Amino acid sequence: MGEKFTGLEESLKLVSDAGTRKDVRIRELGMIEDYADGLVNLTVEGKAKLKAVIDAFKFELFDGDINEECIGGYYRILLKLINMEGNLKGKKCIIYGNNWLSAEIERKMASKNYHVFNWRNVNPDYMDEYDLHILCDEPLKVYGIAALPDKDKVIKLWDYLKYKFGVFPAVYRTITDMEEAAGSGVKGIITGGRNTVYAIHSSLLHKKTVSVANRSQDIFYDFKLFCHAYESMPDLEYVIVGLAPYSLRYDTSKSNAEWRRCLVYYPVVETMHNCNGADQLIELYKTEYFKIKNYFESGYVESLYDLYVSSETKTEEAESCVFDDSAMTQEVTEHNIREINALYNRPHTEILLQNKVLLQEYAHFCQMKGIRVIFFIPPYTKWYKEHMKKSYYEELVSTVKMLCEKYGAEFIDMMNVSLPDRCFRDYASINDIGAIKVASYINEVLEKGKVEK
Repeated sequence: MGEKFTGLEESLKLVSDAGTRKDVRIRELGMIEDYADGLVNLTVEGKAKLKAVIDAFKFELFDGDINEECIGGYYRILLKLINMEGNLKGKKCIIYGNNWLSAEIERKMASKNYHVFNWRNVNPDYMDEYDLHILCDEPLKVYGIAALPDKDKVIKLWDYLKYKFGVFPAVYRTITDMEEAAGSGVKGIITGGRNTVYAIHSSLLHKKTVSVANRSQDIFYDFKLFCHAYESMPDLEYVIVGLAPYSLRYDTSKSNAEWRRCLVYYPVVETMHNCNGADQLIELYKTEYFKIKNYFESGYVESLYDLYVSSETKTEEAESCVFDDSAMTQEVTEHNIREINALYNRPHTEILLQNKVLLQEYAHFCQMKGIRVIFFIPPYTKWYKEHMKKSYYEELVSTVKMLCEKYGAEFIDMMNVSLPDRCFRDYASINDIGAIKVASYINEVLEKGKVEK
């Protein structure tokens, strides 16, 4: 493609040529108006003048006796308003969307000396002549997607942001915090799922510790994130492996409700684990990643995280909530029972076997690296323990004790520690009051040395 919009220039040529049929000249004027209206750097006043000139142009063409001298005058004014030299040369970009991201990218591309066009006003006949198309919203919310040109000219920025950190922002934030904390001085790492997130606050531990625990995180991603963190933490002494009673039977990538979390892990661990049909998603990530690298400086996309989260997500509920068994309505009780039944209805032998192997690899890796392994089961409410499937818990305890014997690991099992309901945020998770009690216990173990198996 040359420097100029040949299609638009052809339209300008046609409307100024007395030999062009009147209907063709009127049609081309409409195209010019559509195109010019998409110029971001054309002021409101400029657009008003442009419309007036085009209306006068059309009026003259509709006149039976066309005055070509007047046409020539309108043409020169039209060229001046559109600014051939300023607007039609150089790189041209269409921004799709009407949200915070489209506004941010419009500003960004203008600062990179792109001529930016609004997606609502561009003429579909000229789509191939633009250098870049940036999708800044859900595809179904923007116009003209079917008319987009070669995919190499299209950046699906919105989809990429969802993939990178929008699906579950907490995971992205955890990974970012881990990478920012990398370096000397970090003594411990915490892995685990939701219950571990709430039960162990790294800031309450006496030794500098980084948590990579996340809601709905399974043993596979626990181990992968630990390995990733280990590479940049030379002073690492211990890892706390948080577990739930059902952990051996849980696989995030196989969960109908949670598998999308794997999208956020992929940039770090480069696998979707057992996700079915993940190839298409991985290809999307890789393709858009390389295109974004070509157009935006390093770190720019990451800088959009806070804007994305504040615009697209809701704030987590307060961690100081207090569970009250007696206050649960019949409806709430039935809902909670259904949730527990779902957690403990996992008759998948292949997942059980895979997770046992993973835990063994986890313990063996740490043994080889001289890292202290502390398996941890948090406290639970009396109500939870009455409704859970105890065989899952017994299965887990048996596996962990075997690993302790084989690899010299340790086991902190707080399942049977009775804490009052005021220490829990809900029927299954510790609140900030309970976290202080848990931290006190863990600190004692860390300082005294090896806990009894």
